[in-house]
Amino acid sequence: MQKFLPLLLCLLLSIFTVARATKPAHTAAPDTKMAQKKPTARKTDAKTLLNDANKALAAMIKAARADKGLDPKTPKNKPFWKPAQLVAKNLKLAQTGLQTKSDDFFKGIAEASQAEQQMKVGWQLTDSKNGKVIENGKILGNAIESLRTNYSKEAARKKQGGDLTAKEKAEFEKIKAQQKDLLTKISKLEKSAQKDKTVANGLSEIQKQAERITGQPATLDAYIATLYLLDRQIGLIRGYEYYVDKPLRADYVGLVDWIAGYDTWYYTWYDTVSYDWAWVDTSVDIYQDVTVSESVSEEEISSEESYAESESFDMSDAEEEQVAAEENTDEQVASSDDDSVEGASADEGEDMNHDDGGDAAGDEDTGDDDAGDDDGGDDSGGDEGE
Repeated sequence: MQKFLPLLLCLLLSIFTVARATKPAHTAAPDTKMAQKKPTARKTDAKTLLNDANKALAAMIKAARADKGLDPKTPKNKPFWKPAQLVAKNLKLAQTGLQTKSDDFFKGIAEASQAEQQMKVGWQLTDSKNGKVIENGKILGNAIESLRTNYSKEAARKKQGGDLTAKEKAEFEKIKAQQKDLLTKISKLEKSAQKDKTVANGLSEIQKQAERITGQPATLDAYIATLYLLDRQIGLIRGYEYYVDKPLRADYVGLVDWIAGYDTWYYTWYDTVSYDWAWVDTSVDIYQDVTVSESVSEEEISSEESYAESESFDMSDAEEEQVAAEENTDEQVASSDDDSVEGASADEGEDMNHDDGGDAAGDEDTGDDDAGDDDGGDDSGGDEGE
């Protein structure tokens, strides 16, 4: 028995050693980022993208009109409908500009870009989870962004390349100085807005954008990316005005005031940039989804856009106060912990973000990351005409 026990232990040890030797090695989980396939590129041009934007807008409006919860006569829904109306009017202006080859094309797209950002902020107030409105709102944003970053005066200036001129450097410094002034105004507002979580979140995002801009180097990439980022900032400032309670209104107007001055400068700037209209017919690769899943006829596009243009979505002072007060109830504030400027909550179903198919061409991260961090290549297929 004494000899048997050592033999048994040796046998068991041998079995255990063989089992470990023959066990398959642990296979590391694949890198999810590496495993993801790059979205398929789609060839498109300015006319097609503008048509995509109009289809998405019509589909979004059609779905919203069919939803009683999004009744445009209800005050809390007007901050969504008003910028949707501005998008419709500016896409129509862009259409006319494209046909006549005038600067109305660039103005319409730039103004539509700002209004689309404002619309996403107003969407939060509706508390709606209408999937069709959200889906088509995303596609609308993708199409406008693709137009903006492929067929704009900014894209033309980037195509020219080279260093910033002395005049552009001076203009860039002026923009940065304006953003520093904006930061001072935001700092004063933040102290008063601490009890209103949604307004505080909005101010925080605007502040981040201003800080990015003030820290950018004097390069062409950073300059162009900043101009795109300012679309987003202007949309946010206009959108969050509906959330501000009456005691803060007078101070918040200080944020809105600088927009008029910037607009004057911007349109003076793009008058100085030459544009070859042959570029609008040149195809580019885009990676974002700009295709409406449902069939939208020309008649429907015309009908829905006419509705958006002709209706009045203006708010009285009493309605604005009502909306701001409703948004600032204890329940709303408690539920806004996960809020972001992009969606009503962490729930993806309420989010009207653009798709994650990659930044648009030449965007150098126009607001999701740093304004001037160029990765050395265009994310959505290259500058216009290339």
